[in-house]
Amino acid sequence: MALPELWTGLKNAMKTKPSFIANKLSLAVVTAISAASLFTTLPAYSEETPEVDAGEDFPIEVIAVTGRLRTSASAAVEERREQPTVVDIMGAEQISRTGDSDAAAALRRVTGLTLKDGKFIYVRGLGERYSSTSLNGAVVPSPDPTRNVVPLDMFPASIIESLSVQKASTASTPAAFGGGHVDIRTKSIPADFFFKASIGGRYNTNDSDDTYTYNGGDDDWLGQDDGTRAMPSSINDVTNMYGGISPIDIVTGSNGTVTFPEAQAINRGLASDMYRDMTIYTEGTDPGLRGNIAIGDRWDITDDIIFGAMTAVSYKEQAENYTKTEVELAGDADNVQIENAKDVMGTDSIVQMSGMLNLGLEIGYDHKIETFSTYLRDTSDDVSVAIEETIDTISEPNALQVYDVSYEERNLISNQIKGTHFLEYLWDLEANWMYSNASSKRYAPNELSYTYNVVFDDANNMTSRNLNTQDAPKYVYSRLDDNTENYKIDLALPIEFGDANILKISGGYEYFERTRESYATRLGFDVGLSPTDPNGDILSSDFDKIFSDENIANDTLDLELKDASTDTEDYVAAEMIDAGFVNFDFDFDDVWRFVAGVRYEDFRRVTLPLTPDGEISDESGRYDIEDYAIAEDGWFPSMSLTWKSSDQSQWRLGASKTLVRPDLREVAPVRFQDPVTGFDFFGNPELESSDIYNLDLRWEYYSDDGANLSVGGFYKDVDAPIEAIQRISEAGRQLKFYNAESGVIYGIETEFLHDLGFIGREGGFWEDFFVAGNVTLSDSEIEILGNGEIDPTNNKRRMTGHSEWVANMQLSFDSPDESHSATLVYNVFGERIAYGGRGGLDDVYEQPFHSLDFTYSFLPTESFGVKFKVKNILGETTEYDQQDVVVYAKEPGTEFTLQFNYEY
Repeated sequence: MALPELWTGLKNAMKTKPSFIANKLSLAVVTAISAASLFTTLPAYSEETPEVDAGEDFPIEVIAVTGRLRTSASAAVEERREQPTVVDIMGAEQISRTGDSDAAAALRRVTGLTLKDGKFIYVRGLGERYSSTSLNGAVVPSPDPTRNVVPLDMFPASIIESLSVQKASTASTPAAFGGGHVDIRTKSIPADFFFKASIGGRYNTNDSDDTYTYNGGDDDWLGQDDGTRAMPSSINDVTNMYGGISPIDIVTGSNGTVTFPEAQAINRGLASDMYRDMTIYTEGTDPGLRGNIAIGDRWDITDDIIFGAMTAVSYKEQAENYTKTEVELAGDADNVQIENAKDVMGTDSIVQMSGMLNLGLEIGYDHKIETFSTYLRDTSDDVSVAIEETIDTISEPNALQVYDVSYEERNLISNQIKGTHFLEYLWDLEANWMYSNASSKRYAPNELSYTYNVVFDDANNMTSRNLNTQDAPKYVYSRLDDNTENYKIDLALPIEFGDANILKISGGYEYFERTRESYATRLGFDVGLSPTDPNGDILSSDFDKIFSDENIANDTLDLELKDASTDTEDYVAAEMIDAGFVNFDFDFDDVWRFVAGVRYEDFRRVTLPLTPDGEISDESGRYDIEDYAIAEDGWFPSMSLTWKSSDQSQWRLGASKTLVRPDLREVAPVRFQDPVTGFDFFGNPELESSDIYNLDLRWEYYSDDGANLSVGGFYKDVDAPIEAIQRISEAGRQLKFYNAESGVIYGIETEFLHDLGFIGREGGFWEDFFVAGNVTLSDSEIEILGNGEIDPTNNKRRMTGHSEWVANMQLSFDSPDESHSATLVYNVFGERIAYGGRGGLDDVYEQPFHSLDFTYSFLPTESFGVKFKVKNILGETTEYDQQDVVVYAKEPGTEFTLQFNYEY
């Protein structure tokens, strides 16, 4: 079956399942509304602001707080206070104060959150699979094929209005809820005209090293390849004509009209079409550039109609030098051997661009329609050189010199329209609707690796260097296209009982659709020439000299271009969710608030591995086509109870059932490589979803001067948690996804905010300082049983990615004249399992990273400002340990940034 017909059939087959869910939900909502209408004789509260339901995007009335710590942290705390469940909020001013440049860096300041690889958030010690992300309430796809969630470093701080982290589920939120849900809210209609601009640069202590680079595309500063790196069209042309690119394929596909020597010449011609000016060299490090521009205004069309618009663009370009160490161990705990060791020096040249256009229309006080359009581009050009020693060459003068180039472009485009309506003539009925479509792409046209055999003398000077022809240079061309469509509508009817007792009944329907195509082509330069041949000295040259046009045309290298693609990399997938909910929100005398509801979801997914010809593939021979399909539905209840024990304190209790579904990459029986560790991962079609039972309890205190304190506990029982486990394999470290038997996680977390005025006299120096912080202490345990593919050393251990403790501390200063502000921020997490050990070797632990950052802002006028930041003051290193051996380490260096701001 050809791919277009297969794809169309796949989507149609999924849609043919009876959509009785829509009827069920409509009936449930109508029944609830009808029942409520029986109470229409009761007074409605049309003159009061409706309560805000979790997960809905109604305007929130923030309580004004006087005092300096009121400007940022306190406003977010007050919004959190009014939520019906456990939620943490971080506003734009807080993000600005800490100097964080993107959403990922800012979120690690939130209680119980840690940052992984600078991009992914771990909530309450749980890995990124247990967190989800939305943009203005809409689900968006990830342009990273190796991760379940969107890399949050793609969202620059300049476009963010606030970040909401919901840690307890409600009926109005998706059932796929593990540790928490992050909603990134971009800036909306402004109150007045504004114009903001900033420009800055950066310096890193690693910049004293030279930047690794090569002669790449000419438009790299735009974060977009100019076509130089792309796979030549001639390769597809020859494949389509002859069925392959090898000389044998060409001869066979031509029915004998092409001779073997002619086929060899055609094959070499394809090799000469490929971009080969890929010799890696060093140059001076660019200090980098970053800038932002935002402008917005609102216009009174009539007395009742207001139109608003804002737009923002952001740009960042810099070269990040690094050094890495990678070690692979063998043996067991009593006999640890280093099987492979690699010392790497490299540069990741990044370009990040973003654009945003948001429009809003307000019709009176009762109707509001908004549109949000967001464009993000993130380009990475990672170039590195490594000295690698295997178990055979350790302590020997010979080694391998490995060159790697990995260029990728990631794009995300999201368009959304949403409306909020208050219908006073229908008993103050609230109606909310939203439609969103998003597209993400990952384009990696140039991933190249090649190796030299090198020899060192006793003084560690290189004396010999020849291309390793046994490990042929490899080109990888890959792309991923991910598209989503998301729409929902909900209704809410408020009913007032007496003077201060309010019931709000709400219900809604939501639809989500996602399609993905992922392809990869691997090509290799198979060289028959050896250093002992008469022309063998050519192999000591640089890459571009070895594979010159002359050497290829003259067949000096005895070269053949080979297709090294496998049947375990390409796949297509689609998933659909029909969902609906009914929710009841009781507010008793503004003292007790009880929210209870239930959500129903009907989930369907198909993931099909493909051959390069577009046919369904099963290289293992163990799966039937129905094994690639998942269809499941279920009910997910939730409840929360809030007791305001005084004007300043309240208690929260929440309970819910949720689940975590395996990601597309995890169920597709294909191989992919982790970009951080370089390990190979394999999907598993037999994975099952993990049901989670959640329990939360929190006490919160809010003082009149803006200070606050909270202490809470949480418990999660996870059925069949999904873990990446190292396989029994002779081909290096390979991991596959499996369901563990069971898992549990529990802990306590506390947060505080207070000024330091109590240290000195009233009105003294210390009142200009405030301190904020949070600490999370938790534990977890999963049980994993071995099988024919895995032999875990520890059958019971903590969950992958879980830290037993996480701490954040913030000390801030605001001058009385508001011209100076400074913040010192400290963040640290406890060691966490990166992946489980096997065969007697202990688990691999990521070690604590003590992050200390400092930000200082100077505002000499109301319009002009300067911001200076130092990141990673302690010069910490990311480090993974196994059996007291450092198996992975990366030095990010200390970064200094200076930024000039203008605001009108």
